Amino acid sequence: TLGLMQDTLQVWETVTRGWSGLEPIFLYSEDIRSQLPDDTKRFEGIHNEFVELMKEAVNVSNCRDALTVEGRESALRGMKERLDLCQKSLNEYLDVKKTIFPRFYFVSAVALLDMLANGT
Repeated sequence: TLGLMQDTLQVWETVTRGWSGLEPIFLYSEDIRSQLPDDTKRFEGIHNEFVELMKEAVNVSNCRDALTVEGRESALRGMKERLDLCQKSLNEYLDVKKTIFPRFYFVSAVALLDMLANGT
């Protein structure tokens, strides 16, 4: 049980970091939403699933009970795989922008996303 708890917690942390980094990009950036519609839909599905998982988890006071729900680890692994696809598509999109505008090679990915999302 401890091994399962550790594995689940590690995947949960990875999913949380990935989701929190991609949420403002795929939910609030109209440019990204229009340029990457398939990935936006994929992320919206992940978002709904993750928010529901967190709503369920907040009502469980015992860490063991929250981590050992049947199917929890596999659900999180599925979210992680789909988040990785979203991140890959986003990186490819940024690479295309860098090819079109070589000066973007000197800008961090975070700053470039901000510029593309906000038009600044």
